[in-house]
Amino acid sequence: MMVVATTSAQLRFNANKEFKIVQFTDAHVRQDCEEEMRKTVERLRWIIQTEQPDVVIFTGDVVTGEPAVKGWRAILAPTAEANIPFVVVLGNHDREEDLSAEELARIICNYPNSLNSATAGRLDDIVLEVMSSDGKHPAALLYCLDSNDYSTIDGINGYGWIGFEQIEWYRSTSRRYTEQNGGKPLPAYAFFHIPLPEYKMAADAAKEQLVGSREEKECAPEINTGMYAAMKEAGDVVATFVGHDHNNDYIVPYNGIALSYGHFSGDQTVYNSLYSGVRVIKLHEGKRDFETWITDYRTKYRGTRRDHVLFDAQRSKLKEVE
Repeated sequence: MMVVATTSAQLRFNANKEFKIVQFTDAHVRQDCEEEMRKTVERLRWIIQTEQPDVVIFTGDVVTGEPAVKGWRAILAPTAEANIPFVVVLGNHDREEDLSAEELARIICNYPNSLNSATAGRLDDIVLEVMSSDGKHPAALLYCLDSNDYSTIDGINGYGWIGFEQIEWYRSTSRRYTEQNGGKPLPAYAFFHIPLPEYKMAADAAKEQLVGSREEKECAPEINTGMYAAMKEAGDVVATFVGHDHNNDYIVPYNGIALSYGHFSGDQTVYNSLYSGVRVIKLHEGKRDFETWITDYRTKYRGTRRDHVLFDAQRSKLKEVE
């Protein structure tokens, strides 16, 4: 089990009390597919230039070809060029290539503007503070968690999950921030790769409140370790953002938490039927409500916002944004 830690970075709401996140997921960069890699890197460069985010969060399956070091240098280059901070959470394929966990952590942590940290040669779970626009106190939190790879329990097949130790770290960290904030939970947003089992439950029950594409079965773990229950109990997490399932990019409210996929951000190196685009998230200081949309990358529609919604956290409802 990895050792988890807390990281604080000087991320900050701007003068308009806004903070923007680009979620880049499932890039599946492969050095042996140079043209596809070039187009994926260019897509990231374009979305950074177009949306001017405050941070880029890679939600797993970033590099899935060898030599992996070249893929990582290629996909992280746009963040360095734009002087944009970034954080990586790993997917189930990132550790399958020709880099050890220690080498992978070293590359990511030592890259310019990296917000990651590592303990004992593995990337940590981290919480990033987004400071208030006046810089005086944390106004929001970004939890970046490793959902691990595959089942480690005999008789349980399929994908991995967020472990009990990780959940306990989240609970204690959340509790500490809530106490420091006078007993009121700070708005928090969680990023990891593999969807929770509650994604399928929420989507099945959603009816008209699901916005976006649901074109494949949710590939959640077969075991439920209680991460969603912990978030509900703590009362801070407003939304979760995952990747993993390339043909899903929906967002759906579920008992006060918005369960959301990113939008497949890679190219034709793996399966994908969605149009080319990237998920963007805009937070508002002092509010639990947030906006999110997919920025279309197709030539004919480039820059168009798709599925632009506001999550009304109090009512647990999505509102279309014109």
